Amino acid sequence: MPVNYPQIEQSLPAYARKEKGFQEQLAARKEKLWQMFLDPALELEAVREKISRAQALLKNLYCAKPVAEALLTRKALPALPAAYTLIAADGSQIVPNRHRPVQFCVLNIGMIKIMRGSGLAPEINVLSTLLEHENLFTSEGHLIGEEDVSLLRDLAERRVLFEAAISDREPIITLTDGPLDVYENVTTRRERAEQLNEVREIHAHLEARGVLSAGYIDKPGSELISRMLSIMQTPDAELGAYDDTKREIRGISDAELLEELLGAAERSAVFESVAKGEGKGSLNVHFFYLNVGSPGQPILARVEFPGWVSERPQLIDVLHSVIYHEAMVLDTHPYPYALHRAHELAVITMPEHEQVEAMLVRELEQAGARAGKRSNKDWNKGLTKK
Repeated sequence: MPVNYPQIEQSLPAYARKEKGFQEQLAARKEKLWQMFLDPALELEAVREKISRAQALLKNLYCAKPVAEALLTRKALPALPAAYTLIAADGSQIVPNRHRPVQFCVLNIGMIKIMRGSGLAPEINVLSTLLEHENLFTSEGHLIGEEDVSLLRDLAERRVLFEAAISDREPIITLTDGPLDVYENVTTRRERAEQLNEVREIHAHLEARGVLSAGYIDKPGSELISRMLSIMQTPDAELGAYDDTKREIRGISDAELLEELLGAAERSAVFESVAKGEGKGSLNVHFFYLNVGSPGQPILARVEFPGWVSERPQLIDVLHSVIYHEAMVLDTHPYPYALHRAHELAVITMPEHEQVEAMLVRELEQAGARAGKRSNKDWNKGLTKK
């Protein structure tokens, strides 16, 4: 039975009125936050010192911290390097499902390697991994879930990038979709700790090679600068008791705030992502916001990279220029083409899912092993999709 559209329609006017009121409230908050951001007292060193004190006092902290540029910095687009290598990876997965006849996991990683200035066509590859049977279960004997598989996929993406990050076209930039670091939302198990350690080791090896690792966040919703400004408004005597849940101005993302500042193709100042507490990442991540929109129609993305890159400002210029031009390939809806292509390569369709499952069932039968049965719930749900 389809959605009962008349019932939904009855609720639309009230919903629209409330949304309009909510937007008006957000506009007022944004203006207040913008005035806080413009405060001439927010000198670079004063902000850095205050955030450093908060880091020392607070067990949990998640905010921005300026690195070496004034808060109101707006950098024009640098020249594009004549030669460079850009490697992008994206992944998809089949998560084990107890309702299916066979429990299995597949990690599918799409990779594209573009060597600008070489005259060569981009290299593309798809790496498909059937997770080993013993890794399908936690140490407690439970079937792994979406979050476990997502972490394994993130790790697989970084392995692929590390192995591909060899080229005579320097600088070499690797690009992933989403945050550069790998985060957790639940209690860390031993297996997860090992995986996170491997991510750290990969980034250390990339740094040793001088490879620029970057994460691209489209339509970012984080409020790192808002949190920073909230801390700056907190008296020193109360800093040790700072509670972000009581932050006065909420709901205004960094991207919304910086729309007032950045022109087309410009980037913001570089900030450090201060992340302390359970579930936070372990890498020293820096970032800037990049306007990939057109004049009068700003579209801000966040570009993350390792902290060591900030020690060499010319490398920040490389990231700024390369990622902006890559996003302009898809100019009507700007997004790095290499990431889009990697996603196209990686995505697993339902027919492919079912084909892998059928292959497994046949192999089990040939080995004399027993395949389970599909649950009645899942079978009946399949009827409604036909």
